[in-house]
Amino acid sequence: MKRIIILALTTLVLFSTAVTAEVSHVSINQRLFELGEYPKLKLNIVSSHTNPNKVQYFLRQSIGEERLVSSPLTNFLVLVTGVDDVVDSEAVLVVKEHKINRWREVTVLSLFGDNPVKSLPTTAYAEPAPLPAKVDEKANSGAKELLSARTAAIAANLEDNCRIDFNGTETLWRIGVRQSKVWGINTYGAMLAIYEANPEAFKNNNINGLKSDASLGCPSVAILDKYADARTAEKLFDTMY
Repeated sequence: MKRIIILALTTLVLFSTAVTAEVSHVSINQRLFELGEYPKLKLNIVSSHTNPNKVQYFLRQSIGEERLVSSPLTNFLVLVTGVDDVVDSEAVLVVKEHKINRWREVTVLSLFGDNPVKSLPTTAYAEPAPLPAKVDEKANSGAKELLSARTAAIAANLEDNCRIDFNGTETLWRIGVRQSKVWGINTYGAMLAIYEANPEAFKNNNINGLKSDASLGCPSVAILDKYADARTAEKLFDTMY
């Protein structure tokens, strides 16, 4: 009976481990670039995920954030690369995994110092500080004027850029990074706005299925405003990926 109980417990533990697949270790094996060059890294990784798409890598620096492309080299070694030059000496690598229907941050590694790091550098996509619950009329009037000015600026940019440049090889992430600077919103918001404004440009309505021959039109101001909050836009994007 004792042996049967031990066997049952062992089976339960193995089953639970299989169900709760996760990344248990990530570290930088070799940094193959210097400050001012595009990111290229070899990473040590211990993961029970069978699908490599369940793990994502991001370069985060003061000028913004870029999702990196990963290529497995061995079962415990992966190569990650990007296209944006690393110009921030405090830049970090952010590793996320998909677990229980959501993305969670596994670790944050410093690219030019000891890692992991405890604090993240300020980025262009940092969530703005919340407004106080009560504001006086003067402050409220100023906020409305600022919003109107922002909306007018976006509208002007949309008039100048009614079509989105796309050469057929860029990823949606790359386009989103570029257009976010044009429209003055976060990268995730830009990608979601492009997706909503151009449903026919994506295979099977999949946000990851941007067609190489797609013709992309600019989203309206109303669509852009829907995704103006960076944190909300990122969460929505993660559920669609």
